[in-house]
Amino acid sequence: MGSFLAQPPFVTIVVLFVSLVMSFLSSFINSRFMPREHRQKVKDLQRRISALTKEKNENMKEAKSTDDKKLLRKAQKQEKQLLQLQSQALSLSSKQIRVLPITMAVFFVVWLLLTGSILGFKLFTSPFIGPDPVAYLPWLGGVMSLTLFYWYLICSFLFGALFSRIFGLTGGTD
Repeated sequence: MGSFLAQPPFVTIVVLFVSLVMSFLSSFINSRFMPREHRQKVKDLQRRISALTKEKNENMKEAKSTDDKKLLRKAQKQEKQLLQLQSQALSLSSKQIRVLPITMAVFFVVWLLLTGSILGFKLFTSPFIGPDPVAYLPWLGGVMSLTLFYWYLICSFLFGALFSRIFGLTGGTD
């Protein structure tokens, strides 16, 4: 039998905590690099795009069914406006990409500490990785066992969504 550190409950909790901290740091860094005003502009632009898309689709559908040339031209103009708005939204959203190298560097360091390897190169033996599952989830056919990687992935998605919402990076409408 292995040491206490290699026992699944301990590893499960450590990975849960590490993914919580990593998600928090990632969301915090993103919120600092992209000010609230910038995020609000992106959100407003996305709302305008959504409303214009809906209106354009309705106009296009009606124009085709009634063979209304004037309404068809209006829908085509809306299509051009939509492309411009989408281009603006892409430009604003691309500013978030500059944070990616920072968060990736932090992730690689943490992953190295958890697994003892990075990008396929084993640097040391980690007490957190082994052949045994680190977590179990109820599943359709019984219980699904999860490796460190999949448990970290699930926890990261969960905490990432939570902290993104808390920091106002994504989420619901006002």
